[in-house]
Formats: sequence, C-alpha cells, structure tokens
Amino acid sequence: MAFSKDFIRRVSEATDILGLISSRGINLKKAGASFKGLCPFHSEKTPSFNVNPQRGFFHCFGCGASGDSIKFLIMHDRLSFAEAVEELAKMNGLQIEHDASSPMQADKGEDLGLKCLLDAELFYHQQLMEGRNRSVLDYLNERMIPEDQWSHFKLGYAPDGWTKTEEFLKGKGHPPPLLTRTGLSKTNEENGRRYDRFRNRLLFPVHDVRGRCIGFGGRVIHEGDLPKYLNSPETPYYRKSLVLYGLYQGMEEIRKSREIICVEGYLDVIRLHEYGFKNAVAPCGTALTEQHLQLVKRYAERVILLFDGDDAGREAARTHGRLFLPHQLEASVVMLPDGSDPDSFLLDHGADAFRELLLKQMPVLDYLLQQTLSKYPDTLQGKLKALDELLPIFAEIKDQTLKQMTLNAVAEKMGLPTSQLLEKSRKFLKNPDQTAIQSSPSVFHEESRDELWILQTLLKNQDEASQVRSHLQPEELQSPRLKKLYEALLEMEEQGLGFSISTLEEKNPELYQAAMSLSVEELPQHDVLLSIKRIKQRNLKSEFQELGSQGSMEERLRARLEHRKKQKELVDLLGNPSLT
Repeated sequence: MAFSKDFIRRVSEATDILGLISSRGINLKKAGASFKGLCPFHSEKTPSFNVNPQRGFFHCFGCGASGDSIKFLIMHDRLSFAEAVEELAKMNGLQIEHDASSPMQADKGEDLGLKCLLDAELFYHQQLMEGRNRSVLDYLNERMIPEDQWSHFKLGYAPDGWTKTEEFLKGKGHPPPLLTRTGLSKTNEENGRRYDRFRNRLLFPVHDVRGRCIGFGGRVIHEGDLPKYLNSPETPYYRKSLVLYGLYQGMEEIRKSREIICVEGYLDVIRLHEYGFKNAVAPCGTALTEQHLQLVKRYAERVILLFDGDDAGREAARTHGRLFLPHQLEASVVMLPDGSDPDSFLLDHGADAFRELLLKQMPVLDYLLQQTLSKYPDTLQGKLKALDELLPIFAEIKDQTLKQMTLNAVAEKMGLPTSQLLEKSRKFLKNPDQTAIQSSPSVFHEESRDELWILQTLLKNQDEASQVRSHLQPEELQSPRLKKLYEALLEMEEQGLGFSISTLEEKNPELYQAAMSLSVEELPQHDVLLSIKRIKQRNLKSEFQELGSQGSMEERLRARLEHRKKQKELVDLLGNPSLT
C-alpha cells in the first residue's frame, strides 16, 4: 500500500517513540538526553539500546539495529511497512491517506491468501447462522454458548462432504494452490485427490491483532470422532507460536487494564468474554512459548495463568509458570477447584465467585516453590530431591535481589544455611547439564537424556537431523514412546511429508502431544554425535552383559571378542567415543 511522503512524515512526527518502545515491555532509563535499555533484537546483559525522543530515533550499539518508529514496529512486531504505518496512524488518530498517484505496492500473494481466508470464514459462519446442521446448533446450545458470542467470535460450521468448502471458494475465484497454501485444502498422497481439511466441525476462526482471519481451530461435534481438535497447519499466515485466541477481541480491555488472563481452550475464552472478562486469551493448540510472551509484553504488564484443578492443570501451571521467570512480566497462577474448568466454573458459580477466585492468585515464583516443596517428604532425602528440582528454577531468576530473597526463604523452609543453598546454586549455574534433565518438571522424566536430545534434534534442527537418521535406528532407543515417535517421523519423511509436528497431529494425536511437549522442553546444549555414541555404547554394554552371563567359558569368550569388534566398528564409524 503506497503512502505519500508527507503522510509518512506526519505519522513519524506524531508518534512518541519512547512511549511506543516502552509499551512493548522494554524498560528504558534516562541517560543524558537519551534513554537506555536492553536491546529487544539481540541477547545482552549490559544495556546498549538507545532511544532519542527528540530525534524520534533508536539505535543499538551492540547489534546495529536502528531507525525510527516505523522501523521499530517492522522489526519488533514483524509488520510490513504498510502495516506499521497504518498501526501508528491508528495509534495517533490519523486518517489513513494513500498516495493516489502511486500504484499499489502491497504483497498481492499475501492479500489473495487473506482474502481467501476471509471468504472461508464468512462461508463457515453463514453455514452456522443459517442452521445448516442441527447437530452443531444442539452442541452450542448444550454448552450454553449464546448467539451473540457466535457472532462476536465469528464461530462457523464446516459442512460434511469432501470438497464443499473448496467448491465454494473456487466459485469465489480462489485457485486450488491457494487453498493449499492457506491450509484449507489437502491432497491425498496416494490418489492425488483434493479434499477439505475441515469437515463436519465447529470452527473457531483465529485472528491476528488486526482482526484478519489467519487460520482455524476445529472441534468435532460428535464425541468419539478423532481427532477431537484439528487446527490449521503452519502457513505463511498462521504461526501458532505467534498468535493468541481472543487477543484481537479483547484488545481494548487488555490495553486498558494492562492485564491478560491466559486459559487453555477456545470455549474457555468465549465463556470468560461472555461474563465480562474480556481480557481472556488462549494459545491455539500448543503450549505457551517465548514468542507468545513477546506478543503479550506488547499489550500487557500482568498475566494470570488460569488452569483446571487437576493433575494436568497443576503440571501445566508449573511448566508455563517457569517460562515467565526470566521475563519482566508480572505473572500469577490461579488454580480452579478439582473437576472445574473456567467454562464450568462460571456457569456453576457466576462472575462474582470468579472475581473472588482471581483475588486468590499466587505469584508464579511462590507457586513453583510451594508446589515443589510440597511434593517431597520433610526428610533428608526428600529435601535433596526438592533441591534438585529447585536449582534450575533459581537459575532462571534474573533479578539478583529477588533471587537472594528466594534463596533466603527456601533455606529457612528447608532448614538449611543460606550460604549452602547459594553455593549449590552457583555450582548448578556453572554445570547445569548434570541436573537439568532430572530436575526440570517434565513429562519425559523417565527417558534417557541422550534419547531426548536426539528426538528434539529431529524436531528442531533439520541440519543435524540427517546425522541422526544416518547413524541411529529406532530400535536402538530404549524408550517405547520415543521409539514410536522416531518411527512415525521416519515414516512421514518416506512419504515426503518431512519431520512435521503439524502433520503428526492428524496421523497420531497421542504422539503429536508427546512431540509438542518435547518441542517446548528446555534442554541444555548438546553434541548430537556424542549422544549417538553414548546410546550405542549403552546398548553394546547391555548386550555384552547379557551374553557374558550365559553359556560356557568358550561362548563368553566369543561374546567378549564380538563386543570388542563392535566397539572398534563404533570408533571407526563415529570417532573415539570418549564417553561418560
């Protein structure tokens, strides 16, 4: 979209760059005529990011990032030039002015994709509002979702049938490749036939912060159908780690209160909005990520994590809570009573009881300490186990004053000298690999550290994944769960689908959940080849011990010679395995 130079100048001059940058969660302190803080574009401990309000300019002496308010939004919020100009114009109450003498410069491919998604959203919404399917209406009525919320969130219904959505969108002029690019259609790899991704499902359109439909979440109408939830795949428009459901609808309230309530599901968000808690959001079929926190920091200063009152909810509170520790975001945890979720609690008890529940929120750090200490008995062994789990939590606290206060409080509760706790914390920081896997709250606590690393490499690092595939077979893994996950990933690659978590979501929901958990698990840096060596060495040792304890002396001698031969082959294949 083209703008006149005069309009761009007026937008820049009207923008308070100091206020803009501060609103993105960046703390700036006055330093002479400028303001200084930690750079949002690279990792640093000493502030080198400078903002000059008089000149309307920022510059980082560490990484070289610099520019005006428009450039800042482009870099920080990942907007196009046109989007950044429009956003700042709206912030400053300026009427958008396009340059009539200049041709449109917008990314036509992006515009076509967004238009296709908008047409799909309107089609699905019309299918719902016209009552084309009795079952979906019955479901919404049984869940007591009022019609005004159907419209507010643009809920929709994807009709049954293989190609009804595609036929409608092709009639609107959208070609099949665009339907694939937007995640609305798929192709059967065996027969080449195309079909709709969403069929006979209640749909929750997902919007970006500008209100544009970028994807969908779909829920089955009939219990027992699988998968229960189906989301749009990762596309050029839709990135799960960069979007929160309900953020657009709640933007006005969030900016006013500077607070967000984070829940787990689409229906929870809708129910909270219905009852007046319009600052509720939820991730879209994934755990919270670092990118989500960066998004939240643009609009809020406080986050309330609201989880179901069961074991899974408590585990989610621990996992998500730790994510906030390194960030300058005030985060608290609220646990619902056993058996309740936000939707059912509001229906059963009402808004006033919910407000009272929110008053019982506990700061994330306090919650993590309480949950960890309560898990173990008040014995020497119990204290040691609790301490192993607490050390990585201490390591994530960046504020030194808060860290010291936390150490003092924990030392008092455990009956240990603070100096001893501080020393153990320092040792952990110097060598976190020793305990990080065992002590971090994790759904993979029973699996081998090396096997976890290997699978995480396959999911996250395509450059090193080839080494794993070349040197390690699924049957060499001890963990049945990780073995199945590796086999599924290899099968997808053979089918030309690549190592894709989103593809796994449809093929095997159980393994998809394991892959999602592993992909967000914070594991220390590691050497892939060394992990492969250790796994093979472990298997050789186990095989030798089994063979060496059976048979005659001659058979045991043959087993020893065979073991040495395989050891040599391992050295020849991967180099000298200086294993620990």
